[in-house]
Amino acid sequence: VWNSTFMDYHTRALLPYSHALRRFPSLVQKFDMQSNGKRVTAAGMPLHFHAGEIDFGSAGSNGQHSFYQLLHQGRPVPVDFIGFM
Repeated sequence: VWNSTFMDYHTRALLPYSHALRRFPSLVQKFDMQSNGKRVTAAGMPLHFHAGEIDFGSAGSNGQHSFYQLLHQGRPVPVDFIGFM
């Protein structure tokens, strides 16, 4: 919410550093983008702001070869590194 509302970023990378959390980015994509990806209120009135973020991510080498290059040398994207001890 902070990055999209106050910092005006419209994307977020979710990068789990644990094999056990490898499916976490796809679950966040489903629930966050489906729930918050509306452009109207529950009453059908248009929102006066952008709702939701574009979430993407992957664990391990699958993500490294596809979008880590963009994160490293491309445009700024907020990144949530996820791990546990």
